Amino acid sequence: MDEGTLVYDIVYAFKLLFNKRDSNSLDYTTYTKTLLSKLRSIFGSKAVSEVFTYFCLYGAATAWNLRNELNMSEATAYRALKQLRSLGFVVPALKVSKARHSKGGPRPTVWALEGASQEEVARAYHEMRESVGVCV
Repeated sequence: MDEGTLVYDIVYAFKLLFNKRDSNSLDYTTYTKTLLSKLRSIFGSKAVSEVFTYFCLYGAATAWNLRNELNMSEATAYRALKQLRSLGFVVPALKVSKARHSKGGPRPTVWALEGASQEEVARAYHEMRESVGVCV
C-alpha cells in the first residue's frame, strides 16, 4: 500500500466519523466534541485539529476561508496548513490568479484534502472571492 492510499483511507474514515450522527441531535454535539478532542491528541494542536475537521466537512479551503470560518489568525491558518501538508493530508489544488489591481503579495491557494471533488475546490475558490471581493 502506498502512502497516498493510506492518507486517502484515513481521510475517508474521519469523514465517515463526522457524518455518523444526525446533526440535529444533542448527541451529535457531544460526539463531535469528543471527536475533536481525540483529533487534538493526535495532531497535538487545537488549530490543526479544527482545520483538519473543516477539510473533512468541506473538502477544500483557502487560508482566508479558514481564518474567517474558524476565527483564527492568518498565521495560525498557514501553520495548520503547513502541518497538514507535511503529513500528506492536504495538497494545493488551485493557485488563484493575481487580481487586476493587486499591489503584489502571494497569490492565494485553494488547498484540498486527498480525494476532494472539483465541486469542493470550486466552492472554496468562490467563497474566498466573494469574501474578499477579488476581481480576476
